[in-house]
Amino acid sequence: MSINSIKPFSVFSAIFAFATILNGVVLAAPVPNSATTPVLKTQTSAASHQPIKLTKQQRLQIQLARQQRDKDIQALLNPSQATKFKAALQSRQRIRIVLKSLGLNQEQQKQVQSILQTYNLQVKKILSSQVSPATSNSVGIAAPTSQPINK
Repeated sequence: MSINSIKPFSVFSAIFAFATILNGVVLAAPVPNSATTPVLKTQTSAASHQPIKLTKQQRLQIQLARQQRDKDIQALLNPSQATKFKAALQSRQRIRIVLKSLGLNQEQQKQVQSILQTYNLQVKKILSSQVSPATSNSVGIAAPTSQPINK
């Protein structure tokens, strides 16, 4: 009788031990290591988290560039795509997500890519006009004057 009760007990204890060990292995998550996990510069850059202060003129220029971008894209689309595009823009959906959902053919994709690149360059140009002469000299060394130093 004692042999029969020991066998189920040993099987139960083996299953319990296996389940306990396996549970720890399954739930274990890798710990991020700075040596193995690359950190993106945008994650640590304080400047990327600060809002950009735009002038009214810059806001207007970006708004006009965006409107032109949207008109150019809408001109490429068939009526069904154009309706979806216009509705998505009015509901403030992200343009890249909207464009993926339209089912563009290859020619349309190439043309849209070109329009988006042009728009991005326009915005970068507008934003680069924001840099003032005082902030363009990052080292803080004054530019040399044309007058000689008197001793």
